[in-house]
Amino acid sequence: MAERVSFSGQELGLDQIAKHHIATEAALREFFSPTSPSFLSRYVAPKPSEVAIDLAFSVAELEYNSAFTVMAAIEAALRTDYLTRAYKKKKDTLSRAFRAIHKSHGPRASLENEILVAWHDHGPMPASLKSALVSALNYRHWLAHGRYWEPKLGRKYDYFTVFGIAEELFELMDT
Repeated sequence: MAERVSFSGQELGLDQIAKHHIATEAALREFFSPTSPSFLSRYVAPKPSEVAIDLAFSVAELEYNSAFTVMAAIEAALRTDYLTRAYKKKKDTLSRAFRAIHKSHGPRASLENEILVAWHDHGPMPASLKSALVSALNYRHWLAHGRYWEPKLGRKYDYFTVFGIAEELFELMDT
């Protein structure tokens, strides 16, 4: 019998990720504001362009990190759903497909090549959402591996793009 995964219950929801993103962006904007208590200790006679460049860099890094967190939440939701369906032995076609995958791959099933394919082939996932998820996962791989190559993603990805994909997926999974 394949090993069972113990769920931690520590995965983040989209609302938590959004709140953290908003709070962190607000904190960054305050941090780079001339009214920030530490501003003068960080900048001696700053040029407005210097501060603007530093703020833009920090906000861009926040966007990357928040997008990565959203993609992690997507993976957690899909893998938790996959394992729960495999363990509970439900009779719907998606659960049966997941049990077959679990029988051969256990908890290490490929997200792109097995779990998403099963969601598309045996569940209610439209091809457009599956395609968007696969491309967004390529964006996540690029982020996770240090962004050292020019990604060929087919479209621009950022926090808001992946958040929209996640909302669509989570809504579909709730049906």
